Amino acid sequence: MNTFQFHINGIKKTFEALSKGKFLIYFIPGLVITAIYLYILYSARAYTSAINLATGYSVLDTVTGWLESGLSYFFGFIGMLFEQIYIYIIITLLSPFNTSLAEKFDTSLTGTPFNFTFVSFLNDLIRMIFVVLIAITLEFGIMMFYWMFSWIFPDIIDTLVYYLIAAFFFGFSFYDFHLERYKVGVLGSLGYAFQNILTMLLTGSFFLIIYHIPIIGIPLAPVLTIMVSTVVYLYKENKIEGENSKKIESGS
Repeated sequence: MNTFQFHINGIKKTFEALSKGKFLIYFIPGLVITAIYLYILYSARAYTSAINLATGYSVLDTVTGWLESGLSYFFGFIGMLFEQIYIYIIITLLSPFNTSLAEKFDTSLTGTPFNFTFVSFLNDLIRMIFVVLIAITLEFGIMMFYWMFSWIFPDIIDTLVYYLIAAFFFGFSFYDFHLERYKVGVLGSLGYAFQNILTMLLTGSFFLIIYHIPIIGIPLAPVLTIMVSTVVYLYKENKIEGENSKKIESGS
């Protein structure tokens, strides 16, 4: 059994659990935040489109046209910032809920109990902020390094490279939930990611595919990815009872 099969089994076990009505409550926080996000985004766009500063005087209309363009740019910029904050909230601030989900799903698969306390809630939040900062720094650093030489390659190669970099670090951020649960430090988590590159890419790609589904993608993606990556991690570490999975060689 290889990492591709681990992911296939992970998807199967995830949807089997969800089809039985298990863990559906964990979609609620993401859905609430998505509703708030869409409301603010809609309000900002409605406010921008409602602005009409036309006066009938050519000189003034030229000036007000600049103002309208400036306002549109401003609200577009604010929308972009809010989207980044929104993604940050989904991945980071919801991390305690996702940690709880990973623990409960792990328990349902292995029978291993985990204690979820308020202290662990805060620790999970702080750790995820730290992990996200590391991931963003490394991701942007690698992208910038590639960008200096990207003029050599066709644009399609650039798109593929940037996608793979993003997928890898998304995968890393999701496996950190499981590594933290089994008492692996942040540096150990990073080392695990680089030793299992293909696994990170497949899990990160799964997240990105779900994430890009309009509207519902963002609240769905973290929950589904947490569940799939839980199964993959347990297979890789031979922790699922009754499963004779073998360790994957480094890089897979």
